Amino acid sequence: MPQTLFPSCMTRGLRVTLVVAPLFMNVVGCDSDRNALVPIQDSGGSIVLPGDIPTDVQEYHYAFNLGTREAHSKLNLNVAPPGGDCVTLHAPTGISDLRWNGAAPVDAEQDGGSLRICGPSLYAGQIILEGRFLVPEQTYDFTPVGFTRTQARDNTVFSYLLGWVEQCDRFGLCDDSPASQARFVLDVTHARGELTLCPGQRTQVSQTHTRCELLQTPAPTYSAFAIASNPGWNRTEWLNVDGTKLIFFETQSGRLARSLSKPEMTDFLRWAKNLLGPLPYGQELRIAGAPTHWLGMEHPANIILRDTLPDLPNREYANMTRHVLMHEIIHQWAGNRITMAHATDFSWKEGIAEYLTYVYELSKWPADAAKTRAHWDRLARTAMYYPGTSDNPVPFLTFAGETYGTGSMIFFVQLEDLLPGGQETIVRAITDFLSGPPRARSVAELQGALEQASGEDLGDYFQAWVYGTGDADWPTFQTDAVRANGELSLTVTQSALQPGKLYPAKVVIRLKGDTQELDVPIDFGLHPTTGTITVSVPFEEDVKSIGVDPENRVVSWNANASLSPLEAPPQHWIF
Repeated sequence: MPQTLFPSCMTRGLRVTLVVAPLFMNVVGCDSDRNALVPIQDSGGSIVLPGDIPTDVQEYHYAFNLGTREAHSKLNLNVAPPGGDCVTLHAPTGISDLRWNGAAPVDAEQDGGSLRICGPSLYAGQIILEGRFLVPEQTYDFTPVGFTRTQARDNTVFSYLLGWVEQCDRFGLCDDSPASQARFVLDVTHARGELTLCPGQRTQVSQTHTRCELLQTPAPTYSAFAIASNPGWNRTEWLNVDGTKLIFFETQSGRLARSLSKPEMTDFLRWAKNLLGPLPYGQELRIAGAPTHWLGMEHPANIILRDTLPDLPNREYANMTRHVLMHEIIHQWAGNRITMAHATDFSWKEGIAEYLTYVYELSKWPADAAKTRAHWDRLARTAMYYPGTSDNPVPFLTFAGETYGTGSMIFFVQLEDLLPGGQETIVRAITDFLSGPPRARSVAELQGALEQASGEDLGDYFQAWVYGTGDADWPTFQTDAVRANGELSLTVTQSALQPGKLYPAKVVIRLKGDTQELDVPIDFGLHPTTGTITVSVPFEEDVKSIGVDPENRVVSWNANASLSPLEAPPQHWIF
């Protein structure tokens, strides 16, 4: 049952009535003192229909005290005609001191994770909603999301208020829709002299007060609700690339900056800006090392990196620290400036960040890029969900952890070999997809961008590989090499768990003899009509072994020739 926080005439047994006559409409409400119905008008005299106002938060002003955990939220909402008298927001239980344009609301009802607040009716304009909340020191849903204090390097304490996808309402009044973008002002009270980070332009107001403002480019709530602090951090202006500053915040023994190459990061940042435009949240990018569970997180103008990245084995990526930092920098555009339309669009966000990092790796360190691609292939092969799943994964973390490889492989790497122009076409589609004003975009819109850039119809491809429910179904490629009349015929048949399903794909089959090796591309095309292809192969020797997809470019159930079947299961990182 909804919890009524404030009485209203409706809760006293009266009903708001709409009386309609042939030549006029009279909107009426209730007068609690006279127990009678009266017309509802806004302050300008306009007749207002009672009911819910669509949620359109333009700005958040969030004040948080790191010591006491007290939070004060102030939300500025747009109201479009014909207006109304109630707003519903996501909110935790325990919101106090509610205000509607500076006064107590007429009514407020808590129903699960939603709070419906009603006040004087308004035809058009703005409503400022306020509330206070004591943020608990806890995390949620198998994630580090929430507010935590953690022992860090050099016996310091790292404090972290971390939001995520559909999680900003853990900290107060919020629209936690992944598509929601707004402007932000964050005021943080902290211990004297403690270095504190928050998204946007950062100002040290006083020894105990840090302010951050995101007032130019709007940002999504999933990443903008973030405050990080450590009294042991030292600030180091590490790099200046054509006016863009990379500033590190690490404890005395921190090793992130020391493990990176300045020339390499200079070249990467120039490449990314030439491709995607100026950094969307200012020319200062702050990078902090902390004892986080995730490898990294892309807050606007801030990147929080796991401080043990230099110590992790380079099993998944050839250089863990460099790869994760480049990935998080790409997220400033892909995920923040352009964000998700829905939670399950998480796959394009991570797919683009990983793929563009890989494209740069491939241009500089081909062996490193090959290792990245092999890791993605292994992740995708065991994924439980399609990258455009219609399911509602619970917990969401299970879906999120599997999208890094699946999205990168299926949206981009596989398509390189199927589309005219290959990688150049894919990169052009991504830059088009990330262009334009800040907004939310979907997997379907990514498909449209790829079709526009390539001139190809990708309907069959996306239906086979991207969209689906339940366990992901990938193809298996069976091979058979037969020599007859001195000629070698290679037959490749794809099969799937779903009877009759055909996958658009171009897969390489590697034949090996005693001294000879040959790669044979088998192209089923974007609109396959058969699951079996036979080709004649100029191979003089007896075939000793046949490998499927040796360069890890197609997701399948086959054990790829470049991977050992005894390898440990892939590590699912979140970053």
